[in-house]
Amino acid sequence: MFGCVHVPDFAVQAALLRESKSLSLALFDGPESQLKIVACNSPARTAGVSIGMSKLQAEACGIILRRRIQEHEDTAEDELIDSGYNFSPHIEVTNPGTVIIDLAGCERLMGTGRTIAQLILGEATKRGFESNVSIAANPDTAHYAARGFKGITIIEPGSEAQRLGTLPVEVLGLEPDVQDVLYAWGIRHLKTLASLPSIELTERLGQYGLHLLRLARGTVMRELVPASLPPSFHESTELEEPIELLEPLAFVLNRLLEQIMDR
Repeated sequence: MFGCVHVPDFAVQAALLRESKSLSLALFDGPESQLKIVACNSPARTAGVSIGMSKLQAEACGIILRRRIQEHEDTAEDELIDSGYNFSPHIEVTNPGTVIIDLAGCERLMGTGRTIAQLILGEATKRGFESNVSIAANPDTAHYAARGFKGITIIEPGSEAQRLGTLPVEVLGLEPDVQDVLYAWGIRHLKTLASLPSIELTERLGQYGLHLLRLARGTVMRELVPASLPPSFHESTELEEPIELLEPLAFVLNRLLEQIMDR
């Protein structure tokens, strides 16, 4: 069993981590002479903002504009990763704002898949994220369900193709030329993609096309790519005599901290 927590519009949510998510916000970046919108949330899109428009054009939409700050996203990513480690030591950071969690054995400790999903969602909410959570029998199905469906989604084994079928093919993060080919064939949803014959699809799109077919059918089984554990620094010393007063203890601790900082 795998769980996935996905934070939509992650860059904007990172910028609003301690603020109201109802604000209409777009982030811009680039050279001063070519400032472009690189991220926006749903209220901003409703106001007419789109990715790639100029900062000047976005200003006319009457929304809040801020420069994109990578440190905000790094901090938010650390928070999301830490929330995943509350449920398993085996997690994968699939892309910014998306974490897949290996939940093997969690049912015995935490309850049903829905109960676990509610706990994961609650942990993300506590850390300031509005997120989607899904549970499935393989990591990729959990991933695309969390990207495509709002709230909590539970996909039972054997129902992957049916449940994923309503999602648009864009949820797979297609390469532009492949997406153009699928559009030319009239393929807009995963249900249609999953119904294609595998041999003919492989002849036209190669192994990548076959992989997309398996993703649409929810049949890809793979190991997680483990996230790198946060760095941990240790320093210790042996004392000749017990320390009973605060001042000499502070002196020893200060020396240890200095050694860690130097490293």
